[in-house]
Amino acid sequence: MTVAIDSRGGTKDFWDKLAIVLSPLGGLLTAVAVASLGFIGSRTLERQQSNEAKLRLYSELMTRREESEATLRKEMFQSIIGSFFDVQSTSLEAKLLKMELLAQNFHEALNLVPLFEHIHREIAISSLTRDQKRAYESRLSDLAREVTRKQVIVLEAGGQRFDWTVILSDSLLAGTRSEQLEDVELTLDGITRRFRVTLSGANLERGELHVGLEVATPSQPGVPANAAGRNAVDFAVSFYSSPMIDNTRLSNDQRVAIVLTDMNEYGASLSLIYFPGSRASLREKPYYEEILKKLADTTAAN
Repeated sequence: MTVAIDSRGGTKDFWDKLAIVLSPLGGLLTAVAVASLGFIGSRTLERQQSNEAKLRLYSELMTRREESEATLRKEMFQSIIGSFFDVQSTSLEAKLLKMELLAQNFHEALNLVPLFEHIHREIAISSLTRDQKRAYESRLSDLAREVTRKQVIVLEAGGQRFDWTVILSDSLLAGTRSEQLEDVELTLDGITRRFRVTLSGANLERGELHVGLEVATPSQPGVPANAAGRNAVDFAVSFYSSPMIDNTRLSNDQRVAIVLTDMNEYGASLSLIYFPGSRASLREKPYYEEILKKLADTTAAN
Protein backbone atom coordinates (compact mmCIF):
# COMPACT_ATOMS: atom_id res chain seq x y z
CA MET A 1 0.00 0.00 0.00
CA THR A 2 1.31 3.48 -0.98
CA VAL A 3 1.30 6.14 1.71
CA ALA A 4 1.55 9.86 0.85
CA ILE A 5 4.30 11.63 2.77
CA ASP A 6 4.18 15.41 3.21
CA SER A 7 7.22 17.68 3.20
CA ARG A 8 7.46 17.47 6.97
CA GLY A 9 7.53 13.71 6.94
CA GLY A 10 3.92 13.24 8.01
CA THR A 11 1.16 11.39 6.18
CA LYS A 12 -1.52 13.30 4.23
CA ASP A 13 -5.05 12.47 5.32
CA PHE A 14 -8.25 12.60 3.20
CA TRP A 15 -8.96 16.30 3.82
CA ASP A 16 -5.52 17.31 2.66
CA LYS A 17 -6.02 15.36 -0.55
CA LEU A 18 -9.44 16.98 -1.02
CA ALA A 19 -7.98 20.45 -0.51
CA ILE A 20 -5.35 19.75 -3.17
CA VAL A 21 -8.02 18.59 -5.63
CA LEU A 22 -10.48 21.43 -4.92
CA SER A 23 -7.95 24.24 -4.83
CA PRO A 24 -7.92 24.78 -8.62
CA LEU A 25 -11.72 24.19 -8.73
CA GLY A 26 -12.28 26.95 -6.16
CA GLY A 27 -10.36 29.41 -8.29
CA LEU A 28 -12.41 28.39 -11.29
CA LEU A 29 -15.68 28.82 -9.36
CA THR A 30 -14.56 32.23 -8.13
CA ALA A 31 -13.75 33.29 -11.67
CA VAL A 32 -17.15 32.04 -12.86
CA ALA A 33 -18.96 33.86 -10.03
CA VAL A 34 -17.15 37.12 -10.74
CA ALA A 35 -17.88 36.79 -14.45
CA SER A 36 -21.56 36.01 -13.75
CA LEU A 37 -21.93 38.98 -11.43
CA GLY A 38 -20.32 41.21 -14.00
CA PHE A 39 -22.62 39.90 -16.72
CA ILE A 40 -25.73 40.31 -14.56
CA GLY A 41 -24.67 43.78 -13.49
CA SER A 42 -23.95 44.76 -17.08
CA ARG A 43 -27.36 43.49 -18.24
CA THR A 44 -29.12 45.30 -15.40
CA LEU A 45 -27.29 48.53 -16.21
CA GLU A 46 -28.10 48.17 -19.91
CA ARG A 47 -31.78 47.53 -19.11
CA GLN A 48 -31.89 50.56 -16.81
CA GLN A 49 -30.22 52.76 -19.41
CA SER A 50 -32.63 51.47 -22.06
CA ASN A 51 -35.65 52.28 -19.86
CA GLU A 52 -34.29 55.75 -19.13
CA ALA A 53 -33.71 56.34 -22.84
CA LYS A 54 -37.29 55.27 -23.58
CA LEU A 55 -38.62 57.60 -20.87
CA ARG A 56 -36.58 60.51 -22.23
CA LEU A 57 -37.82 59.78 -25.75
CA TYR A 58 -41.43 59.56 -24.54
CA SER A 59 -41.05 62.82 -22.58
CA GLU A 60 -39.54 64.58 -25.59
CA LEU A 61 -42.30 63.34 -27.87
CA MET A 62 -45.02 64.41 -25.43
CA THR A 63 -43.37 67.81 -24.94
CA ARG A 64 -43.12 68.39 -28.69
CA ARG A 65 -46.71 67.24 -29.13
CA GLU A 66 -47.94 69.63 -26.44
CA GLU A 67 -45.91 72.48 -27.91
CA SER A 68 -47.31 71.82 -31.39
CA GLU A 69 -50.86 71.60 -30.03
CA ALA A 70 -50.38 74.79 -28.00
CA THR A 71 -49.07 76.62 -31.07
CA LEU A 72 -51.97 75.38 -33.18
CA ARG A 73 -54.53 76.36 -30.53
CA LYS A 74 -52.91 79.78 -30.13
CA GLU A 75 -53.04 80.48 -33.86
CA MET A 76 -56.58 79.16 -34.07
CA PHE A 77 -57.69 81.27 -31.10
CA GLN A 78 -56.12 84.45 -32.49
CA SER A 79 -57.71 83.86 -35.89
CA ILE A 80 -61.19 83.24 -34.48
CA ILE A 81 -61.13 86.06 -31.92
CA GLY A 82 -59.75 88.50 -34.49
CA SER A 83 -62.51 87.66 -36.93
CA PHE A 84 -65.19 88.57 -34.37
CA PHE A 85 -63.97 92.18 -34.49
CA ASP A 86 -63.58 92.26 -38.26
CA VAL A 87 -66.04 94.80 -39.68
CA GLN A 88 -66.26 92.80 -42.90
CA SER A 89 -67.43 89.69 -41.03
CA THR A 90 -71.12 90.54 -40.76
CA SER A 91 -72.71 87.21 -41.58
CA LEU A 92 -74.50 85.57 -38.66
CA GLU A 93 -73.80 82.18 -40.20
CA ALA A 94 -70.05 82.88 -40.21
CA LYS A 95 -70.09 84.21 -36.65
CA LEU A 96 -72.05 81.25 -35.38
CA LEU A 97 -69.65 78.83 -37.07
CA LYS A 98 -66.69 80.59 -35.44
CA MET A 99 -68.52 80.49 -32.12
CA GLU A 100 -68.93 76.74 -32.49
CA LEU A 101 -65.21 76.32 -33.19
CA LEU A 102 -64.31 78.52 -30.24
CA ALA A 103 -66.68 76.82 -27.80
CA GLN A 104 -65.75 73.28 -28.78
CA ASN A 105 -62.00 73.91 -28.45
CA PHE A 106 -61.61 76.47 -25.66
CA HIS A 107 -64.62 76.03 -23.38
CA GLU A 108 -62.43 74.83 -20.46
CA ALA A 109 -60.23 77.93 -20.47
CA LEU A 110 -62.46 80.82 -21.55
CA ASN A 111 -65.58 82.45 -20.16
CA LEU A 112 -67.70 82.42 -23.32
CA VAL A 113 -70.85 83.92 -21.78
CA PRO A 114 -70.23 87.43 -23.21
CA LEU A 115 -69.80 86.04 -26.73
CA PHE A 116 -72.90 83.84 -26.41
CA GLU A 117 -74.95 86.82 -25.26
CA HIS A 118 -73.47 89.06 -27.96
CA ILE A 119 -74.48 86.68 -30.75
CA HIS A 120 -77.88 86.19 -29.10
CA ARG A 121 -78.45 89.98 -29.23
CA GLU A 122 -77.31 90.15 -32.85
CA ILE A 123 -79.81 87.44 -33.75
CA ALA A 124 -82.59 89.32 -31.96
CA ILE A 125 -81.96 92.64 -33.77
CA SER A 126 -81.23 91.11 -37.17
CA SER A 127 -83.57 91.47 -40.14
CA LEU A 128 -84.09 87.73 -40.41
CA THR A 129 -87.53 86.17 -40.42
CA ARG A 130 -88.96 84.74 -37.21
CA ASP A 131 -88.28 81.18 -38.33
CA GLN A 132 -84.68 82.00 -39.24
CA LYS A 133 -84.13 83.70 -35.89
CA ARG A 134 -85.62 80.73 -34.09
CA ALA A 135 -83.30 78.36 -36.00
CA TYR A 136 -80.20 80.39 -35.12
CA GLU A 137 -81.24 80.74 -31.47
CA SER A 138 -81.85 76.99 -31.26
CA ARG A 139 -78.43 76.32 -32.78
CA LEU A 140 -76.76 78.67 -30.30
CA SER A 141 -78.66 77.13 -27.37
CA ASP A 142 -77.77 73.59 -28.46
CA LEU A 143 -74.09 74.58 -28.63
CA ALA A 144 -74.21 75.99 -25.09
CA ARG A 145 -75.94 72.86 -23.78
CA GLU A 146 -73.35 70.62 -25.42
CA VAL A 147 -70.53 72.56 -23.78
CA THR A 148 -72.30 72.34 -20.41
CA ARG A 149 -72.94 68.60 -20.87
CA LYS A 150 -69.23 67.93 -21.48
CA GLN A 151 -68.22 69.94 -18.44
CA VAL A 152 -70.80 68.31 -16.17
CA ILE A 153 -69.50 64.84 -17.10
CA VAL A 154 -65.98 65.85 -16.05
CA LEU A 155 -67.11 67.54 -12.82
CA GLU A 156 -69.53 64.79 -11.81
CA ALA A 157 -66.79 62.16 -12.19
CA GLY A 158 -64.81 63.83 -9.40
CA GLY A 159 -67.65 65.27 -7.31
CA GLN A 160 -71.32 64.99 -6.34
CA ARG A 161 -74.51 65.95 -8.20
CA PHE A 162 -78.12 66.61 -7.26
CA ASP A 163 -81.02 67.36 -9.65
CA TRP A 164 -84.29 69.28 -9.29
CA THR A 165 -87.31 69.62 -11.57
CA VAL A 166 -89.12 72.95 -11.08
CA ILE A 167 -92.60 73.99 -12.23
CA LEU A 168 -92.51 77.63 -13.32
CA SER A 169 -95.51 79.30 -11.70
CA ASP A 170 -96.95 82.64 -12.87
CA SER A 171 -95.69 84.35 -9.71
CA LEU A 172 -92.17 83.03 -10.31
CA LEU A 173 -92.25 84.21 -13.92
CA ALA A 174 -93.45 87.62 -12.75
CA GLY A 175 -90.81 87.73 -10.02
CA THR A 176 -93.39 88.39 -7.29
CA ARG A 177 -92.73 85.27 -5.22
CA SER A 178 -89.67 83.17 -4.46
CA GLU A 179 -89.61 79.39 -4.41
CA GLN A 180 -87.29 77.38 -2.18
CA LEU A 181 -86.14 74.01 -3.48
CA GLU A 182 -85.42 70.90 -1.46
CA ASP A 183 -82.29 71.19 0.68
CA VAL A 184 -79.51 68.79 -0.18
CA GLU A 185 -76.58 67.56 1.92
CA LEU A 186 -73.51 66.30 0.09
CA THR A 187 -70.10 65.04 1.23
CA LEU A 188 -66.88 65.44 -0.73
CA ASP A 189 -63.38 64.52 0.48
CA GLY A 190 -64.70 64.04 3.99
CA ILE A 191 -66.36 67.49 4.14
CA THR A 192 -70.15 67.66 4.45
CA ARG A 193 -72.07 70.74 3.38
CA ARG A 194 -75.78 71.59 3.17
CA PHE A 195 -77.00 73.48 0.10
CA ARG A 196 -80.20 75.51 -0.12
CA VAL A 197 -81.37 76.90 -3.48
CA THR A 198 -84.04 79.59 -3.77
CA LEU A 199 -85.48 80.77 -7.11
CA SER A 200 -86.54 84.42 -7.18
CA GLY A 201 -87.43 84.86 -10.86
CA ALA A 202 -87.47 83.33 -14.33
CA ASN A 203 -87.07 84.83 -17.80
CA LEU A 204 -88.30 82.55 -20.58
CA GLU A 205 -87.17 84.88 -23.36
CA ARG A 206 -83.58 84.88 -22.14
CA GLY A 207 -83.72 81.31 -20.84
CA GLU A 208 -82.54 82.48 -17.43
CA LEU A 209 -83.26 81.80 -13.77
CA HIS A 210 -82.41 84.06 -10.81
CA VAL A 211 -80.95 81.88 -8.09
CA GLY A 212 -80.04 82.37 -4.46
CA LEU A 213 -77.58 79.78 -3.13
CA GLU A 214 -76.87 79.30 0.58
CA VAL A 215 -74.08 76.96 1.67
CA ALA A 216 -73.94 75.78 5.30
CA THR A 217 -70.65 74.21 6.45
CA PRO A 218 -70.78 72.80 10.00
CA SER A 219 -67.68 72.56 12.18
CA GLN A 220 -65.97 69.26 11.41
CA PRO A 221 -62.48 67.77 11.05
CA GLY A 222 -60.63 69.17 8.06
CA VAL A 223 -62.58 72.45 7.97
CA PRO A 224 -60.85 75.55 9.37
CA ALA A 225 -62.75 77.30 12.13
CA ASN A 226 -63.08 80.48 10.06
CA ALA A 227 -64.53 78.48 7.11
CA ALA A 228 -67.41 76.95 9.06
CA GLY A 229 -70.75 78.75 8.94
CA ARG A 230 -73.07 79.98 6.20
CA ASN A 231 -72.33 81.70 2.89
CA ALA A 232 -74.92 83.09 0.47
CA VAL A 233 -74.64 84.27 -3.12
CA ASP A 234 -77.18 85.50 -5.69
CA PHE A 235 -76.71 85.13 -9.43
CA ALA A 236 -78.43 84.38 -12.73
CA VAL A 237 -77.97 81.02 -14.43
CA SER A 238 -78.72 80.31 -18.09
CA PHE A 239 -77.83 77.82 -20.80
CA TYR A 240 -74.75 79.93 -21.48
CA SER A 241 -73.38 79.48 -17.94
CA SER A 242 -70.57 76.93 -17.83
CA PRO A 243 -70.02 75.21 -14.45
CA MET A 244 -66.23 74.96 -14.80
CA ILE A 245 -66.02 78.76 -14.84
CA ASP A 246 -69.34 80.02 -13.44
CA ASN A 247 -69.04 78.49 -9.98
CA THR A 248 -68.75 79.50 -6.33
CA ARG A 249 -65.44 78.96 -4.53
CA LEU A 250 -65.68 77.21 -1.15
CA SER A 251 -63.11 76.46 1.54
CA ASN A 252 -60.59 73.62 1.14
CA ASP A 253 -60.30 74.35 -2.60
CA GLN A 254 -63.80 73.11 -3.41
CA ARG A 255 -66.43 74.51 -5.78
CA VAL A 256 -70.19 74.42 -6.27
CA ALA A 257 -72.08 75.29 -9.45
CA ILE A 258 -75.73 75.46 -10.48
CA VAL A 259 -76.48 74.22 -14.00
CA LEU A 260 -79.63 74.88 -16.04
CA THR A 261 -80.11 71.79 -18.19
CA ASP A 262 -83.63 72.46 -19.57
CA MET A 263 -86.26 75.20 -19.55
CA ASN A 264 -89.57 75.90 -21.25
CA GLU A 265 -92.90 77.53 -20.45
CA TYR A 266 -93.87 74.63 -18.20
CA GLY A 267 -90.81 74.10 -16.06
CA ALA A 268 -87.04 73.86 -15.72
CA SER A 269 -84.43 71.30 -14.77
CA LEU A 270 -81.59 72.34 -12.46
CA SER A 271 -78.51 70.49 -11.25
CA LEU A 272 -76.12 71.26 -8.40
CA ILE A 273 -72.53 70.09 -8.88
CA TYR A 274 -70.23 69.95 -5.84
CA PHE A 275 -66.68 69.24 -7.01
CA PRO A 276 -62.98 69.69 -6.12
CA GLY A 277 -61.11 72.73 -7.37
CA SER A 278 -58.77 70.52 -9.42
CA ARG A 279 -61.67 69.94 -11.83
CA ALA A 280 -62.38 73.63 -12.35
CA SER A 281 -61.35 75.65 -15.37
CA LEU A 282 -57.67 76.16 -16.17
CA ARG A 283 -58.12 79.83 -15.27
CA GLU A 284 -59.43 78.93 -11.79
CA LYS A 285 -56.16 78.40 -9.90
CA PRO A 286 -56.07 77.45 -6.21
CA TYR A 287 -54.73 79.90 -3.66
CA TYR A 288 -51.19 79.38 -2.34
CA GLU A 289 -52.36 78.61 1.19
CA GLU A 290 -54.65 75.89 -0.17
CA ILE A 291 -51.73 74.32 -2.05
CA LEU A 292 -49.54 74.44 1.07
CA LYS A 293 -52.30 72.87 3.15
CA LYS A 294 -52.68 70.01 0.68
CA LEU A 295 -48.91 69.43 0.70
CA ALA A 296 -48.89 69.42 4.50
CA ASP A 297 -51.81 66.96 4.63
CA THR A 298 -50.08 64.67 2.11
CA THR A 299 -46.82 64.76 4.07
CA ALA A 300 -48.65 63.99 7.33
CA ALA A 301 -50.49 61.07 5.71
CA ASN A 302 -47.22 59.56 4.50
